[in-house]
Amino acid sequence: MSLSRSRLRHLSVLSVLALVWASMLLVMTPGAFAGPVKGSLAVISVADQGTGLVGAVAGRPFTVVVEARDPLGAPLVPSQNTTVRLRLVTGSGTLSGVLEGTIPKTSSRGTISGAVYAPFGNNVKLGVDVVSGAALSGTTTTVNVAATAVKAQASPRSNLNVTDPGCPAPSPTSPVCGFLQLPNGGNGTVLMSVGSCDTILSCRTRSGTTARLVTAEVSLKDENGAPLYTQTAPATFVLACDKTLCGQGGVSSFPLVVDLTNTGAFTQVEDCPAKGVLGTGQSVCRDTVQSTRDNAGDVYSVILFTYDIRGSYP
Repeated sequence: MSLSRSRLRHLSVLSVLALVWASMLLVMTPGAFAGPVKGSLAVISVADQGTGLVGAVAGRPFTVVVEARDPLGAPLVPSQNTTVRLRLVTGSGTLSGVLEGTIPKTSSRGTISGAVYAPFGNNVKLGVDVVSGAALSGTTTTVNVAATAVKAQASPRSNLNVTDPGCPAPSPTSPVCGFLQLPNGGNGTVLMSVGSCDTILSCRTRSGTTARLVTAEVSLKDENGAPLYTQTAPATFVLACDKTLCGQGGVSSFPLVVDLTNTGAFTQVEDCPAKGVLGTGQSVCRDTVQSTRDNAGDVYSVILFTYDIRGSYP
């Protein structure tokens, strides 16, 4: 028996409504479609691959660790491998090398390993963005790029002298170098770096040459937490200044500033009361007896100290 035209129209309308309702149910049912992951990227760390120095060293590979996070800022494991790419946002140098890395679908973190930036400078802004994979918004981070850096291992009560092959002596192109002397050793990793003073400290400038900031990071306590150095037996930090920057005048005519707490609280270094010893209440002093100007005309300022230190010529 055939159906009437009105009956057919009625069934057609019902069929269309059924398809609409089915579509709505599919859309509203949780998990029916695995939509794109929403969240953002965050930079966990940036470090020189050779030394572990925070930031980077000019011309050397560095590593950036990134993390995927959900909208609330908690670590997020993407549902698919996610490729991220590093880019230069602001900075007068060039970013090259390996610029991509992967956040695997089994982890919230990924690594970009082998990027290179040159020349050195402070406040270099880097960006990280997703190339493929999860839908995560990008992020930026600001780093300081050192001119050079060296790493050593110290042991308590074992003499250690640290010299950076990248700055073995001051020159017009590397006007300030550092030398660390630890007669009673240290505890663990020692990092010594030379970088820009820009945005950190107003450093000495002469004839177009500007001083650089030398930083020494080392634990000066033994395995039990006891100090390895005292007022009468301190550690030594030598700042060497090229004659183009520190020419003419005795070694005492060139003031020094240091930051013992690495918080930006730079203070001018007072002279020591005698050779090889700190004065009462002093944590750092300049040993004017041991400081000298060498045959090349460069100044070598001897600083005695008992804490981690960074310094330069203002």
